[in-house]
Amino acid sequence: MNTISCDAAGSLIQTSGHAAEQLQPRAFQYEMLGESLRSNIIVALIWFLAPHVELASQQAKVIEAQIPSVQTRLLTGSDGVEYWSKQCIWDTVLNGIRIVVSTHQVLLDALIHGFVQMARLSLMVFDEAHHCIADHPASRILRDFYHPCLAANNCQAPAILGLTASPVVNNKAGKLEQLESNLQAISRTPKLSREELLHHVNKPTLVRLAYPSELHDTPRSQLLLDLHQLRSSLDIEQDPFVKKLMSGPEPYDPVQLRKLKLSRKTDCQKQLKNLSTRAEIIQLELGPWAADWYIKACIRKFQQVASDDTVGLRMLDDREKVYLYECLTGLLSSIPEDDELIDDAPLSSKFLCLAEYLLSQLGMQFTGLLFVRTRAEVAVLAQLLSLHPKTKALLTVGTFVGVSSTASRKANIGDLIDVRGQIYTLDDLRFGRKNLVIATSALEEGIDVTACNTVICFEKPPNLISVIQRRGRARKSESKFVIMLAEDADQSVITTWEKLEQEMQRQYMDDMRQLQGLEALEETDEGYRVFVVEQTGAKLLLADAVSHLYHFCATLTTGPLSNRAPVFSVKSVGKDLFTTTVILPISVDASVREASSSVWKTEKAAKRDAAFEAYIQLYRAGLVSDNLLPVEAYDELVVEIQTEVAKVASLVEIAGQLNPWHLVARDWQARTNRENLSTTHCFDVSLHCNDEAVAAVQMILPCNLPVLPTIPLYWDARTMFRSIISPRSASASQSTHPHVAAQSTALLLRSVFRYRMNVEATDFVAFFLPGESENPLQWTQQYVGTIKSEELKPFDVSTLPLNKLGMARSMSQGGLAHVVRGFQIGSLEVPATERQSTERDEAGFYLQVSKFPKRTDFLHKVSEQDEQTPAQHYTTLLKAEDCEIDKLPIGYAYFAAIVPCVMHQVGISLIGAHLCNTLLAPASIENLELVLTAITTSAAQEPTNYQRQEFLGDSVLKFLTSLTLTSDHLRWPEGHLSRAKDHIVSNASLAKAALAIGLDKFIITKPFTGSKWRPLYVADQLGKPTGQPRLLSTKTLADVVEALIGAAFLDGGFRKAIELIKIFLRKPAWSMVEDSNEILHTTHQASESSIICPHHFVQLEELVGYNFTLKSLALEALTDSSYMGPNVTTSYERLEFLGDTCLDIIVATTSFNHEPPIRTHGLHLIRSAVVNADFLAFLSLTLCISVPRATITTGNRKNDVSVSQALVPLHLWNFMRHASPTVRHAQQGVIERYESLETSILESLQRGSNIPWALLARLGAPKFLSDIIESVVGAIYIDSHGSLTACEAFLERLGVMGYLRRLLDGGVALYHPKEELGQLADTETVRYEVFREEGEEKRFGCVVRVGEREVAKVGDGLCAMEVETRAAEEAVRLLKGERGDAARKRKFE
Repeated sequence: MNTISCDAAGSLIQTSGHAAEQLQPRAFQYEMLGESLRSNIIVALIWFLAPHVELASQQAKVIEAQIPSVQTRLLTGSDGVEYWSKQCIWDTVLNGIRIVVSTHQVLLDALIHGFVQMARLSLMVFDEAHHCIADHPASRILRDFYHPCLAANNCQAPAILGLTASPVVNNKAGKLEQLESNLQAISRTPKLSREELLHHVNKPTLVRLAYPSELHDTPRSQLLLDLHQLRSSLDIEQDPFVKKLMSGPEPYDPVQLRKLKLSRKTDCQKQLKNLSTRAEIIQLELGPWAADWYIKACIRKFQQVASDDTVGLRMLDDREKVYLYECLTGLLSSIPEDDELIDDAPLSSKFLCLAEYLLSQLGMQFTGLLFVRTRAEVAVLAQLLSLHPKTKALLTVGTFVGVSSTASRKANIGDLIDVRGQIYTLDDLRFGRKNLVIATSALEEGIDVTACNTVICFEKPPNLISVIQRRGRARKSESKFVIMLAEDADQSVITTWEKLEQEMQRQYMDDMRQLQGLEALEETDEGYRVFVVEQTGAKLLLADAVSHLYHFCATLTTGPLSNRAPVFSVKSVGKDLFTTTVILPISVDASVREASSSVWKTEKAAKRDAAFEAYIQLYRAGLVSDNLLPVEAYDELVVEIQTEVAKVASLVEIAGQLNPWHLVARDWQARTNRENLSTTHCFDVSLHCNDEAVAAVQMILPCNLPVLPTIPLYWDARTMFRSIISPRSASASQSTHPHVAAQSTALLLRSVFRYRMNVEATDFVAFFLPGESENPLQWTQQYVGTIKSEELKPFDVSTLPLNKLGMARSMSQGGLAHVVRGFQIGSLEVPATERQSTERDEAGFYLQVSKFPKRTDFLHKVSEQDEQTPAQHYTTLLKAEDCEIDKLPIGYAYFAAIVPCVMHQVGISLIGAHLCNTLLAPASIENLELVLTAITTSAAQEPTNYQRQEFLGDSVLKFLTSLTLTSDHLRWPEGHLSRAKDHIVSNASLAKAALAIGLDKFIITKPFTGSKWRPLYVADQLGKPTGQPRLLSTKTLADVVEALIGAAFLDGGFRKAIELIKIFLRKPAWSMVEDSNEILHTTHQASESSIICPHHFVQLEELVGYNFTLKSLALEALTDSSYMGPNVTTSYERLEFLGDTCLDIIVATTSFNHEPPIRTHGLHLIRSAVVNADFLAFLSLTLCISVPRATITTGNRKNDVSVSQALVPLHLWNFMRHASPTVRHAQQGVIERYESLETSILESLQRGSNIPWALLARLGAPKFLSDIIESVVGAIYIDSHGSLTACEAFLERLGVMGYLRRLLDGGVALYHPKEELGQLADTETVRYEVFREEGEEKRFGCVVRVGEREVAKVGDGLCAMEVETRAAEEAVRLLKGERGDAARKRKFE
């Protein structure tokens, strides 16, 4: 077993001050190890537990350094342990680990949720084991898990090793037995090696340092007196908080206001009181000068940070900061700025006594610790000792206060210590850079501090454990432990401590005491209940129920303005008897929203019991996992992230592209009839130019082809061919012998590719034969070979049909191929525009020719600029005697040249067809072109690629996922639904699914060039099922999946889209749209009877333009999560979740179907603009109806009463149901801004050339305004049994569809200014520097820099996003203007 030896004080014995050096075990440490092997001992793994993170981190480093062969892992909250919500996470984290170091709470939580079993541990080490009492997490580990494991016959309990300098936490020696009982252990110090222990563990000399008591006439701090006077003279009604309550929009309870005035417990008053209280302590302990310095230092620090929101004091608003600033600044007006500490400065006798003692102890090796009670004393003492004339040259002072508490502490103007400055304090002490550290009690326990020769307690230690812990720091030889006491103080407390310590030492030495059996866990008056999940062993204990319930509620993603905490209602049912009902947030399903307790004697117990019952309800409803944690739906991705296992890389290696001709070769190989081509498939392939036939052949394949579109072929920048491939039911050519077919194919291809062909091979993957009217054998025999050009001379060359001639080949140029354009005989003038032959014979016979193109890629356009001066556009003269002419007519040569293109297109079609017939067969997609588009990347440079279909498929997938999840999980809150959807539609999930089913080999990435094309032979292709492995981004893999979903949707609507999704994603259990719609409608219909329709409901229906069959849906769509009133099912979040994707699919399909088609990037920009929360919120504010309101006027005469009607607007947000003042204030604030911005925003939306991004940002609409738009869409969708048309009608009424059409029609710049600026900046960095402007009102400004240049600066903004957007707009305008000027200048130059 691997162990670490420790001394009786629980500290590792080191040979030097360097923690990294090898530890040397002593004899007494081996003795303690031997005792630990015989029984559980309280001294010094394999789960090492420490009371706080700093100590755990320190111990882990030491263990890793001393036992490097064993894997050690430190687990703390910073590792995100609270997110490890699956057993597989813990199994992965602990796999191969032998030693785990953590705080007690980490192990306790893991045991509670069943992630770690007690029987799995072989040893638990409790550092600072004196914490193992009462309800401390250390004690709970033992009580709730260790002892039940001991009692179980089939459970192997771990050994226990405790480490502590003193097993007590108070002055009662009897607590030792309780600690031993909890640990099932005996307290021991070594006896056999006690002499060696005493040699290594030095007990310091106790020094009682007495100082004179202060006289009654001691001077007092004038600044402290002024501070007291300031506090008493302040008018509480002028306090900013009181003024805010008195002048606020809502009436404040006068009783509470009166109490507040009497108590004076405002934040400003608390700050001043806290400062004066600390200053009083400083004056009492250190003297008037110290108090004056402390107050001045606090005020100066406050003056520096008061205007900075990023530095503390966030609980104070701006008015309170100004108020305090004015109050405190006035105190400094009569105080000199000089902080020099002179010899006769008024300091306390206690400090002077301390200073004299330190001077007496200073030497070459002095290292000391000075413990004080408060953080303020730490700061002031450090300053005093650094300034005092007698000590400043001799002492180098550091400070140390608690770190763990500062994160949650409220900032206070009395805090001077910056904990960030103490990171290296202990190292500075260890290596001699400092010789004195002033600390609070935070340095008492556990933290590794180098041995000191002087430890001073500036005040009397609070208890015995503090005495023992502090004294343990004085471990050097001849060290001193000093306790400062006033001369007239009661000395008996020290005598009492000495007697208690002697009694404990006697108990340690009593090795005859044996282990006492532990009694069964005692039930307190508040009872003991436990719920155990059999599958995992996770436990719900009564003591944990409330915290578990709060944790569950915290995971609910309600609005930022809503309270997510459970509400407990306690009821008295008799004398000293109570019951409690707990109500969870309204976003929780109504069936599990409430739970009640039994009758208990205390309110606390009843509250726990109600929480216990509520949590069990949540577990049984599937909202809590078998580990008793909130369900993290589809969190496999979270597991991968947390454990750093199986992360999906941005680039992954995928299979090489499928070789379709391998499939064709296999079909050829499988043919049994080798005498003719009767079992093959025949296709007519024709080549046309300007509607004139150039050539017609038959293509023979062993397999059928899908219907292929016409193939456009770009011969050059001026000439375009078309190739048409059509199937034939039967052909006489199919009776041809394969050998003849091979000869025909070779003849055709040799006309262009003679140097790329294998002359011995005849097993072509595709045979090409002449048209139907030709006999293949006769055709081959007729056109094989060449003729000498001179043989044409006797003929009337003017009547020779050029299209019957083959290509002319210049022998002197190595057989270079030319197209015959005509003939010339004799000395004829050649037009100047034509190229001249270099060897011209004026009386000869010449061929007028142009070069046959060498390029083989005719699928991609060639611009005239790229083509420059193509040779095929010019003619030249060749001597006839130097040329041979192919017998094969030129039309077939043209066809042979485009064979690579035809084969490529056929191959792609074969890939698509094979995909449809294999992986995608369940989806039954009929339109092959859609599939081919979906699997083609932009890198392939095909006429179409997946990008537009991916845009559509993305929306379809999100819609179907949201609909399925909503209907399958009727009790899930929106947070669960969102997390599940995000995982399902994530790129990682889709990419993983694509790779899992083998989609990657079908993805087309390689562009066709034809530059190295060679005829394809069966033997060669049989060994090439795929190409070389490729690298592809996971996003592209996911995009292809979404594009296929888009293809299925276009081919067969949602039904085929779902069938295709099922191929890739097995979870969730995908339902047909009609089934999901019916489930949702039926579920809401069941709750309809419990809802009472409000009287103003008709107006709501008029407002949205839809009559609801299920009235409860409309109410739910407008119910905020803060609402706690009656007549409610749940809040709007679930409807908003569904409505969001309904809106998205409507916008996406409308945009996709627009004619002319919108390019992909434009589609994304348009969708982003239309579903933007700020835009929807603005439309939400504009949606209103006018309702009549009566006005009654009374005249002077009797019965002189007139009634008039006025129309007032009624907005959608008026129907929101909530119980939050914050929501109400947010509504009021946005309405004020809306009234000032409405005209400008409407003008821009209706006629502007840009989207009003900055104005919408200035509006600052709260998110709930856009949320209710989406929730109303979701409500209409469910009520209408899934009619997207009904949803679209509402969006039309709202103005969404009208603006969408305006964007689709063009004329509006789509880019957000920040995005456009990023493009203009190119490679330069764009930085936005937001700042607060001076003034009473909260205003923002922004400077935008491109590179190091300040391009634009704006101000008077209401929020950071507004000024950033405006600054970007200004920068874009400026940069465009500069570039336009530069372009005009270049033009004139």
